[in-house]
Amino acid sequence: MGNVEIRDGSPWWYLSPDIWVVPGSDPQGAPGVPVAGKPAFVWARLTNHAGFGIQNVQVDFFWAVPTPQITRASANPIGTAFADLAPAGQPGSEVEVLCLTPWPVVMVNGGHECLIAEARYPGSSVPASLAVFDPPTYSEMAQKNLTVLAASMMMMPLTITIDGLPRQEKLSRLVVEVGGEVDERALRSLGLPELRPLDGAVEAGLRDWPACLQEDEPTGDKKMELKVPRGGRAAVYLNIRAWEMRPEGYVLVNVLEFDGAGDRREPIGGCAFLVVHEEIARQKEAIR
Repeated sequence: MGNVEIRDGSPWWYLSPDIWVVPGSDPQGAPGVPVAGKPAFVWARLTNHAGFGIQNVQVDFFWAVPTPQITRASANPIGTAFADLAPAGQPGSEVEVLCLTPWPVVMVNGGHECLIAEARYPGSSVPASLAVFDPPTYSEMAQKNLTVLAASMMMMPLTITIDGLPRQEKLSRLVVEVGGEVDERALRSLGLPELRPLDGAVEAGLRDWPACLQEDEPTGDKKMELKVPRGGRAAVYLNIRAWEMRPEGYVLVNVLEFDGAGDRREPIGGCAFLVVHEEIARQKEAIR
């Protein structure tokens, strides 16, 4: 672990509470959900665990299409910020850093994107040659792969991209899980602190082709394996069906990626989708 940390989410590390978006043209506004076609600002929270101060920490911000395991080659830079951190436990050891470059939220996959923040400084634990973002291993980086979806907009499948590795073929194992509770800090960063988890209102599955669901048609497989060629990309399609959503709650859908060729039991990546009542989505400008 490095001296500087951008916290991972719990229990899903790719739902970092230390990365958030302020939609609109005022970076000092309230956290919320980005709107495709409109500007937004990205923030990150850094914590220094060292007994000495660290000056001029470089914080790089990126976005990527929904991808469980994100490679550097597929990440799109947003901008860079700098911060000075006081020794651990002193005022200024935890700071909120604003990327001054606005994020032009693009209409890729309906505007549903993933965010990454990475801190760079002399003595960082992250190898310069690292080709794949790996927040569970390196405290200096974190991901926010969480999208808010309205229950009424679930007819079209969502594209999830699987990045290949730069030097070898990749065997990926995907698992869909429905349910669970989002960290309260992550909910606050979306401007949704009042919502609570619901049971039994959503089903989800994966297919390897895009198709709109017909009534009573199965959503797809809960597990899927696929091979991705070296340096290539593959796509799978997530279908979600929701019914009788209540405005006070949400249902979490996770797509977890595991290393199909190795023995690592923890997921190497993941994307999460927060399904909410259409009125909540409208209020938070999740859909336009």
